[in-house]
Amino acid sequence: MKKKLILSVLAIAFFFQAFSAIRTYYIQSNPAQVPSLSQMEAIDTNQASTETMMTDGSEQIEDPNQIEAEEIDASSPLLETEPLLYEFAPNSFSDYISINPDFTGWLSISNTAIDYPVVKGRDNEFYLEHDFYKDSHPFGSIFMDYRNLGMGYDQHTILYGHYTPNGHMFADLEHFLSEEFFYSDQTIVLEDLFAERRYEVFSVHIAPADPYFINESFLNPELSDYVSELSDLSLYDKDISFTGDEKLLTLISCNYTVNEGRIYVHAIEVTD
Repeated sequence: MKKKLILSVLAIAFFFQAFSAIRTYYIQSNPAQVPSLSQMEAIDTNQASTETMMTDGSEQIEDPNQIEAEEIDASSPLLETEPLLYEFAPNSFSDYISINPDFTGWLSISNTAIDYPVVKGRDNEFYLEHDFYKDSHPFGSIFMDYRNLGMGYDQHTILYGHYTPNGHMFADLEHFLSEEFFYSDQTIVLEDLFAERRYEVFSVHIAPADPYFINESFLNPELSDYVSELSDLSLYDKDISFTGDEKLLTLISCNYTVNEGRIYVHAIEVTD
């Protein structure tokens, strides 16, 4: 009897250990699941429809905090307030900010699996090992250089993401090493609270980690020279029209073909 009890306890312990191992493997093999923009928009639409149905009925639910009109004197200053200059409706991005105030936008690249929220921390370390929910995760997050302002204010926006062997995060930046893919019509979209910004890739190269590639602030003449140098470094040539007024975007991930290697994908803004 005692032997059977011991075997039962060992079997249960083995089961939980196996379950924990499988769960850990799954978590470490997949990034944190964040609702996509389309999913979040669908949620917002459903919520708006529900609220409309609740307010369109013949009987309105009285707000106990509402001041009834007859209780306000006609000369009350409450009736003389200026109209609001702006009205902000809830949107998908405000939903993301409510989940993580570090949310700064959404990045997607056509014909790749790159379709992720972008966050910006107080340094360039935290989101290397934390997901969108700020939980510890080996895949980290796609994050903006902490020196950037975001929202399209930067001359040079820099985004980082891990390379993963199973194709998540910034693994698909490797596609740009293919000449066919590089010259095909790929669109990078970085959307934030105020605008959708589109970028065209003009340079891809592999090099050891170097602060030179993460300069975030330039004068216009310096930026033109910088873009020209990045073009010269590219594995493939691409004619681009750069006047000095366009904004620059750089995507960075690890590459293990050189020591401390990085893949750098550079693009200029082509938003209409």
